[in-house]
Amino acid sequence: MRISDTQFSQMMLSSLSKNNVGLGEVMQQMSTGDRLTKLSDDPIDSIKLLNLGREGSALTQYQANIANVKTTLSSQEAYLDTASESLKSLRDLVLWGSNGTMTDDDRKGIMTEMETLKEGLQAIFNSQDEEGIYLFSGTQTDTQALTDTDTGYTLNGNADKRLVTVAKGVTMESNVTALELLDLGGGATVFQKIDDLIAEFQVPTANFRTEVNDTIAAIDSTFGNVLGAMTEMGGRQNNLDLIAEGHVDNKLFVDKVDGELKNLDYAEASVRLSNYLSALQATQASFTKINDLSLFDRL
Repeated sequence: MRISDTQFSQMMLSSLSKNNVGLGEVMQQMSTGDRLTKLSDDPIDSIKLLNLGREGSALTQYQANIANVKTTLSSQEAYLDTASESLKSLRDLVLWGSNGTMTDDDRKGIMTEMETLKEGLQAIFNSQDEEGIYLFSGTQTDTQALTDTDTGYTLNGNADKRLVTVAKGVTMESNVTALELLDLGGGATVFQKIDDLIAEFQVPTANFRTEVNDTIAAIDSTFGNVLGAMTEMGGRQNNLDLIAEGHVDNKLFVDKVDGELKNLDYAEASVRLSNYLSALQATQASFTKINDLSLFDRL
């Protein structure tokens, strides 16, 4: 078969181009450490990597969500722990103040302390986080949970829970609400009962014992609600820890598989680099030698 000079040149250029492209690709792989530099390098593994990337991002987001929920729950749990201690102290003061041997001066000190503890409880249920979100107002986070109207107390916000996705298809409640903890029925609150009893301590009436019993019942009911909420929050924290551990294991697995698919085998790449260099050198040498041939050299 006869090969023209033009065909010969095209073959040489094609070979040089092919080897240059291959050399460039392997050098790029070796410089980045990545086996796959574009989708066409290995379409199947590239799709796997895209899916792994999405899964890894989702796991990272779940871990961040869990951390946020745990922070929120821990904050509320700390406030409720203080509230439970205040309620226990209030109960002791009510029993102490209802003692028939108390003098008016003794009751004044008790009333002052009750007022202080009550105001502390109000502040707890109107607590905000660093972003100004009211912790106990349900999903109406820009509204304080409790308002003292001077003629009574109003519970604001709602009893809705703030749900956070902590795993695929799994959500977790991140709050408890003042409505579920303080509403004693008919809109009454433990705060109103304490105010009523303080007034009774100041000027006792025939309802004195009834007011004492009602106040203790309100404190006990609220205390039970608070303890129940803290127990439930502790359960959520434990569940979040278990889910978080699962995410850590899954993230390690995803990273391992991702590395196996993506990372370059430098030994194999070195062999390819050597092969491309040899082929390129051979092609260049052949082109130069053959191109210099002339029929007149043989005459």
